[in-house]
Amino acid sequence: MTFLRSLTLRGLPTNVGSAAALGFIGDVMCQLGPERRSLPPLSEMRWRKNGEPPHDESQFDPRRLVSITAFNAAYIGGFLHFLYQTYPIAVSAVTSRVLPLPSPLRAKLLDERTLAHAFGCSICDTVHNGSIYIPAYFIGVGLLQGDPLSEALAALKREWTETFVYCTGFWLPFMWANFSLVPPAGRVRAMATANLGWCVVIDYLAHRGE
Repeated sequence: MTFLRSLTLRGLPTNVGSAAALGFIGDVMCQLGPERRSLPPLSEMRWRKNGEPPHDESQFDPRRLVSITAFNAAYIGGFLHFLYQTYPIAVSAVTSRVLPLPSPLRAKLLDERTLAHAFGCSICDTVHNGSIYIPAYFIGVGLLQGDPLSEALAALKREWTETFVYCTGFWLPFMWANFSLVPPAGRVRAMATANLGWCVVIDYLAHRGE
């Protein structure tokens, strides 16, 4: 109960709104940029229904746009708002258990102002990416855009390793900087902004052969 009381709602609406807006912008940039999809008139846009074949990859996909926007709002803006507040607590708890005796390293890990503590938070985020974020993205976005659960799970199994490697290479140093340089209230928005660039880069890599 004490742990729950330590979490704050302050800034939650701003984080949700910012993450949704940046997710929306990022997917529009991906579809019209690296994927080179054509944008038909609004009246001719096709909304893919559940059970239908995959959307024509040459045409702008409005359902995917809505799915990614909703995922960003709920997960990045909402869930991460609370999760990021737990990283310093987790680093302190693990440090106290692993390094019970006083030492310079223990002191740095317990001090939220140090690079060592920020690196510990970035390690927590790496664990979160592999165990929660990547599965949530493939399954959540897949289901929201009309894919069967079996198809979403197959995509997760097929892409998890490569996605985790790229995620770690990009997010580990960024989150280290995020937790060392950005005040707590701005960390989710900083991540959502970086995620805009990350989505465009990873989408370009996925389609560079085309």
